[in-house]
Amino acid sequence: MIAAGLALPLMAAMGGCQGRRLQPMLRPLEGTLYIAVGVSQEALDTELQKEIRMRTTLLQTTFRTLQPRVRLQVEVFPEENLRNELLVRNRTGLSPDLLLVNESTAQELARERLINTVPFPNTVLDQLDVGSVVRVRRSDGTLTGLPMELQPQVACFDRRQVQRSPDSLDELLAFSAKGMEVGLSLDAINLAWTLGPLGAIDAVSDLLAGKPATPVTRQGLQGWLEWLRMADQQQHVTVYPTETELLKGLMAGVLDWIPCRSINITRLRSRLGRNLGVAPLPSGPFGEASPITRERVIAFGVNSSPGQRQLALALARFAISPLHQRDMIQRNQYVLPVNREVAPPVRSSSVVAAMVEGRQQSLHRATIRLIEASTRNQREGWQALLTRYLFDDLSQPAALEGLVQLLSGGRAR
Repeated sequence: MIAAGLALPLMAAMGGCQGRRLQPMLRPLEGTLYIAVGVSQEALDTELQKEIRMRTTLLQTTFRTLQPRVRLQVEVFPEENLRNELLVRNRTGLSPDLLLVNESTAQELARERLINTVPFPNTVLDQLDVGSVVRVRRSDGTLTGLPMELQPQVACFDRRQVQRSPDSLDELLAFSAKGMEVGLSLDAINLAWTLGPLGAIDAVSDLLAGKPATPVTRQGLQGWLEWLRMADQQQHVTVYPTETELLKGLMAGVLDWIPCRSINITRLRSRLGRNLGVAPLPSGPFGEASPITRERVIAFGVNSSPGQRQLALALARFAISPLHQRDMIQRNQYVLPVNREVAPPVRSSSVVAAMVEGRQQSLHRATIRLIEASTRNQREGWQALLTRYLFDDLSQPAALEGLVQLLSGGRAR
């Protein structure tokens, strides 16, 4: 989500290349921008929508210090419903001018031509995180969306119960054996961080890429399934369907330690205050954690008039400007900037330092590719299969073969 605090005097004081880059935003503009914000269904909808609207109000306020005649009209949708919503709205000419969505959602919408891909000059793109730009750039040079912010996955814990977050999966289970209440989620996106430490990430990647299942592939998945079973059998480890239950459990004092996406840190801090601890996720015998960093992008609708498209481009440029990205981090230490000219304040914030490490973990293990390569049916099937396995409705050999079949799209035998 976007937060802002850019003031006109600061803009006026800007000089050099940054000032030239932002010149298009200083031209007088007028009109209304219609913005659709995608929210994951696993989120705490009511609280998250309040935050979205509050931050969008801040964005409008600060953007209007530059463009006082521009108004923003915002609607919030479950991200899973955006495809059907756009199918209807695009036909009637009422599609939003801008969409704030996850990068994977923008890719899906672009494939069905439900959003417009847009070119941006290199002077803009050169400022941004290289990996993020590569993922949104199409073969024709246009972008499915303009990268806006990064949301790493980290460990969140209650300092009243946990003196320090475990550094390894062995420590995680050891701390749990001593009474630390641990929450895990079976959702594919939220559980992928365990694949790397347990030696299964290459197996999952190979199957999703269409490679045949080998003994090494099965061995990697088997070790991972064995660890899940062992963790689930711990008295103080509880497995939940989604991250929502983890967040509720930590805020209610039922859980002491959970993996969480950084976007939820603000919500957790509002309940736990200084008792909230944030740290990188633990490593394992096969290496460091393999979390997924969510990337939020600004996508463009298909029905905008030339004037509205000009407004949309101006707002997008504003959102990635160095001063706005820097202020976004200073005001809300729950996302990382995509603008490479903005250095996260890791020395002054342990939370930001943990997020930076979580981002680096995701880059090293390339976990985001797992989500890009998988379908929604595969992710839903993953959760259903693991649920049956942990409830003893599937034996380990059956769960292993089911996982191989699911990830290989039914090709394996």
